[in-house]
Amino acid sequence: MNLRQSLARIRKFQEQYGLNLIEGDASYVYLNLSQVKAELLSIDLLEYINLARKGDIESVLGMCELYTGDLLGQNETQNSDFDEWLDVERVRLRDDLITMLLSMVNRQTGVSIDEKRQCARKLIEIDPYQEVGYRTLMQTASQLGLIAKVERTFRECTRRLRDDLDVEPEDETVELYQQLLPKLSTTTTRALIMAQPSSSLRGNGVEIELPHSIHAAHQVEQNRQAGLPRVIVLYLPHNAADPMEQLAASLVDDITIGLCRLRTLSVVAPYTSSRVVTESPIDSFDGLNEQFGVNYVVDSKIVRRDGFCFLSVKLIDVATREIVWAEKQKFDYVLPEQQYRQLSIRIILSVVSVIEKAELDRYNRLFQDPNAYYWYLVGKRDFEKLDLGKLRQARQSFKNALTASPDFVPALSGIARTMQREWLVLARSDNDILLEGEQIAKRAAPADPDDERPLRELGTISMYLGKFDESLEYFDQGSSLNPQHADLLADYADALTHYGALEEALEKIRQAIAHNPLAPDYYYWVGGGALHNLERHSEAIALLEQMKNPRAAARLIAACWAMLGEREKATEYRNYALEDNPNFRIDDWIKGLGVRLPEQRQRYEASLRQAGFQ
Repeated sequence: MNLRQSLARIRKFQEQYGLNLIEGDASYVYLNLSQVKAELLSIDLLEYINLARKGDIESVLGMCELYTGDLLGQNETQNSDFDEWLDVERVRLRDDLITMLLSMVNRQTGVSIDEKRQCARKLIEIDPYQEVGYRTLMQTASQLGLIAKVERTFRECTRRLRDDLDVEPEDETVELYQQLLPKLSTTTTRALIMAQPSSSLRGNGVEIELPHSIHAAHQVEQNRQAGLPRVIVLYLPHNAADPMEQLAASLVDDITIGLCRLRTLSVVAPYTSSRVVTESPIDSFDGLNEQFGVNYVVDSKIVRRDGFCFLSVKLIDVATREIVWAEKQKFDYVLPEQQYRQLSIRIILSVVSVIEKAELDRYNRLFQDPNAYYWYLVGKRDFEKLDLGKLRQARQSFKNALTASPDFVPALSGIARTMQREWLVLARSDNDILLEGEQIAKRAAPADPDDERPLRELGTISMYLGKFDESLEYFDQGSSLNPQHADLLADYADALTHYGALEEALEKIRQAIAHNPLAPDYYYWVGGGALHNLERHSEAIALLEQMKNPRAAARLIAACWAMLGEREKATEYRNYALEDNPNFRIDDWIKGLGVRLPEQRQRYEASLRQAGFQ
């Protein structure tokens, strides 16, 4: 097409839409910027150039938003003078932005931590071999207490340099990594939630007032209103000087701390528990209930028999004096540390599970007035099922819990979880429910800064909204608060899969299943997704078939069978998927698939088409 024909088409287009941007006469073609100056039209390149002239941090961040790739990236090369000019301009614009980003990440004042992180991410996006960007992300992560972020950034930098350039990181990068690790603490600053300049959070145009700090008295009153069962963990030594007794006491203390991390039990602190054993005149269950409001006692002690040592643990209902659960575990001080940790986790999970079942049975049997804890248990019973009706029932139960206790964080977190699960079941058809869930989780997080569950929900929702770095930071914070929370580890694995760190995702899901061996279906679904992306389809199917309801992951299973060439199996699971969601369309679904790497999206789309989806 020659210039005259191009101008004719431009003129026709402008007449159709009432534009007057490009004009020409017998000698010249030029831009008429009158409509731009009147703000009737905008040209992103002009806006970009104007911002570049200012050079402050706000302008640089604005340039980052405008710069989404090379100038006229869709232009097809014609080996013309124009192409040569375009190549030069592309390099100039790119290099100018890199120079400005470098100046911002190196600036000592006037640029906040969050602004430096934004600049560093853009720097790596434009030039993935700019180690200054990685070093800035490591430094800012260290300042925020995000241990996993420091390590992950260094690993990503090292992997990219080795894989693409066959070189090692600069000495400065390695030295910074080594300097930062000893300084890091597992305590997070919760910066994404708490370190805000004002007393409110704002999202999607909705302002949410943050509650005032919850003092101890307020927390006790909140627990009472919610109806949380109160637990005391007692360890009864025969000989306090015995090394085995001392080791067992430490383990029981670890169990108590683990229970204290939960927000659905009210736990008597270890110091009080110790004094009850050693010096309290209380000698009956009635005394524990009257003085400390205790509903359940975890009674633990060392038992020796036939030359072996055992840790005996019993859970006793104070009201009925019934032993509702008991376990006796062989105990030896030469066992590896990991086995002690696993024993502690297993006891914690068992105690919580038994108490929840007992409390739910008690309410149902006695027809008591429902309180927040009861409705929380009802909702929790339903919301792990990947079924739309059950998810909505669970959400209503959590709302009922909030009616009884408006600040009950577990219920707020539960509502947010049902919303992101519903979005998942509906094949990512509408982001409104995700945004609503995000606001609820943001309301929950400041109410109890030591509860990792709102951070878990924010991490998952951010992942689905495509805010991948933010998602992983939420999970870093949550796992710092509770590194053995199996459900959080499973969601962390999912976020890593969406980020593209597939081997790390598999490691997280293995940890989650190790902590929670009778895992819910969701764990296997996450693991199967990571394996599918690694093109290990047989392993993915083997994992997905361990689900109680494999049909929930029918799309993924069909895609895996298709990639293995098993057409009949692929068709079987495709039909299951379409029965459950007859309106499913690949093009619609793929738009909402929040993955960072385009090749992951392309791989999943290709496998679904191979399975026969439209």
